[in-house]
Amino acid sequence: MDKKLAMSLVALYTAYFLVYIHRTVTGVIQGELSNIATSNGIEPSLFISMVASAYFYAYAALQLPSGVFSDALGAKRYVAISMFTLGLGSLISSIPNPWLIVAGRVLVGIGASAVWISIQRVIGVYADKSLGATLTGIGLAVGNFGALFATLPIRILINIYGLSGTLLFLSIVAFLVGIISFVSINDHGVSSHSIKDGFKQTLQQLRVVVRSPHSLALGMAYLGSYSAILSFQSLWAPIYIKKYYPQSLQDTPSLLFMLALAFLIGVSLMGFISDRVLKRRKPILQACCLLHAIFWLVLAFLPILVNVSYNLLLLLFFVLGLVASTHMVISPMAREAYNHEYSGTTFSFVNMIGFLGVAIYQSIATFHPDPLTVIAVFSVLSIIALALSRNIKETLKTE
Repeated sequence: MDKKLAMSLVALYTAYFLVYIHRTVTGVIQGELSNIATSNGIEPSLFISMVASAYFYAYAALQLPSGVFSDALGAKRYVAISMFTLGLGSLISSIPNPWLIVAGRVLVGIGASAVWISIQRVIGVYADKSLGATLTGIGLAVGNFGALFATLPIRILINIYGLSGTLLFLSIVAFLVGIISFVSINDHGVSSHSIKDGFKQTLQQLRVVVRSPHSLALGMAYLGSYSAILSFQSLWAPIYIKKYYPQSLQDTPSLLFMLALAFLIGVSLMGFISDRVLKRRKPILQACCLLHAIFWLVLAFLPILVNVSYNLLLLLFFVLGLVASTHMVISPMAREAYNHEYSGTTFSFVNMIGFLGVAIYQSIATFHPDPLTVIAVFSVLSIIALALSRNIKETLKTE
């Protein structure tokens, strides 16, 4: 691999590690958030839902602009600016005021929105196509080290330094990553000569993508797989465990750790299988839809049918992580169907659908806190995505 590409990816993967911490940490800090809400006269479940969803609404709202910015400005400038934004959001969230916490989470979501899109741009433009899924899988694996850190390790840090101290530490890390990104990333975008022309070109490409049945079908697959997993990790899993397996509530960080660990193992393996073994994307995408549909139904009916031990829950969460890893072909498929120079823009449309879905899933908790209903919705969307997969192109090999 080219040295400049390697340095760029190391910086971007580091930023994504930090993004993932903020993305999933709400799954293990619900106790602290509940205490802050109660002390300020706010309904805890409402506040927790607001904090969890604020990140995802901001993230989703910025997806299309982020695709345009990453292509037009280049990952070097855009990721550096975004990391400083994320750091500022983490700093504001460290103040134990409910409205500042929500405002900080919005800024964190805005800052985080640049990173995965910029990773897809750099892979799409500078890496060989046969490495597209492998490098995407490595990125997701690194990100899930962040998800692992946001379980037991972050719990230990919070127990020692408190929520405010931990968020302050994360803000300092974000500022440092912003500097590293500006120094290390070698991508100036399509606007290296004219920012105006760069924006014009990327907007033209965006108009093509939003009309594409391929991208729309991939967006639906995202809703039933990765969007659902993120929502489950960051909000619904603790609610699910508290309601149906209260004896295992204190072990929620361990269960989420198992999910993230399995996901970390699976994404790299799936990337290798897609690039080197099958040399195709679509069969894995269809398996993704089918497996998610089945597993979400299992989780929905399990509390009704049988008594579940803690060890069985550990196994179920591990299997769910492996199932979730199959979604990783969606990212390369979203960009490989179009001109690689606009990889950020073409991927951003599918990513916007996915993260808007997460935000809506989180908001449901404010008026319908039954996790089984939401999990059943996940399954239905996966079934619909499987039916729509006939509209999805094979992007690694001509069918």
